[in-house]
Amino acid sequence: MRTIKPLFATAICFAFLNCASTQDLTTNDGSSMEKAIKVGSVAQEYEIVREKCSGCQMKSQSLTFDDKKQPFDVLTLVKPNGEEVKYYFNISKFYGRF
Repeated sequence: MRTIKPLFATAICFAFLNCASTQDLTTNDGSSMEKAIKVGSVAQEYEIVREKCSGCQMKSQSLTFDDKKQPFDVLTLVKPNGEEVKYYFNISKFYGRF
């Protein structure tokens, strides 16, 4: 019985870690296609943008593809000081699945 408890605890830890997001938002900061933030929905894009760019106004949202035909949403926002900023989101997880 003693070996079952540690094995069970280890299995629970692995299950939890596999469900957690492993995306590093410092590396994948959304500043380019190469550093696009992987998302599972458009709602998640807006949630991330609200956190990253507080006080910004949406200017545009566009769909683009890289040379491998992967889809990306590009959100262009205007900061309170007038500066434009773009955030790239990898939407391959859900694009075209409706």
